[in-house]
Amino acid sequence: MRPCFFILTILVLSLSVCGAQAATRTLARSGTWEAFGGITTRGAGVCGMSQEVNKRYFGLKLFAGDSTFTIQVGGKIWQIENGKKQSVVMVLDGNRPWRAMATGMHFSDGDAGLEFTINRDELAEFNRQFRDAGQLRLQLPGSTSADWVVDLTGTSAVSDAFGRCTRGLN
Repeated sequence: MRPCFFILTILVLSLSVCGAQAATRTLARSGTWEAFGGITTRGAGVCGMSQEVNKRYFGLKLFAGDSTFTIQVGGKIWQIENGKKQSVVMVLDGNRPWRAMATGMHFSDGDAGLEFTINRDELAEFNRQFRDAGQLRLQLPGSTSADWVVDLTGTSAVSDAFGRCTRGLN
């Protein structure tokens, strides 16, 4: 009976260690926004900022070693097929529009979303606009979806924490 208990204990401990390696923690909160950082299930470092309001999600993530940062948006009201391409335009106050081609996806809770990337060398400019703007207008040209206005109140504080986190990534 002792060998089985010993093996079971080692198994539980090894699973606990694996779970601990795939975790993020909140670095800062301000209003509805939070900055987070940690390790992904793939073992890569990640830093991000996100907000979920009125069943709509906006998240920005930078993974260690990637040449782009990822933006994910979505909500219960959207319907999109996985893999379907959708043009997106983001305008932060009066700044020049950010344009990208997004890909339809679904979050783990089943909500529909769009995912797109922006070159990493543009992160400093995006973060400056993001922290200084009052709102982000997300447009989906060619779709029937209305523009989505994201309140950016509180992004200054979470952007600072996000910046500190990204400087720590490889």
